[in-house]
Amino acid sequence: MKRETKKVANIAAEISTYFLERQAQEISAKITNCDDKVVIAVIAKHMVDIEKTVDSIREYLSYPRAYEVEEYYWELTGENENEETLAVVGSMVDEAMLDYNGEEVYLQVTRFKKPPKKDKEPKKDKKK
Repeated sequence: MKRETKKVANIAAEISTYFLERQAQEISAKITNCDDKVVIAVIAKHMVDIEKTVDSIREYLSYPRAYEVEEYYWELTGENENEETLAVVGSMVDEAMLDYNGEEVYLQVTRFKKPPKKDKEPKKDKKK
């Protein structure tokens, strides 16, 4: 459980750091811990080159969640000094929603607590 908590905290830190590096003058973050998921919502205001920032976020968060990648690289989030770590965030969340206007960016990411169940392969009939 502690590991999951750290992952969520690292995701929030990485998103906040990303916006701070783009000179956001105000950042608000809200983390909602539900039974089946965690939702992280961040609003960043008054950034330099907001369109470029939004395009980068879309690219990095377009990756599907990759449990294998997450297990090995989640500790890099919030610690690295290059923007590609936002791609690691993309591999750690199940959903991302992005909206912006000329002055602010709204980003919401959702991380489900349990991986989706895989369909079991049908058992092969044994012939006697």
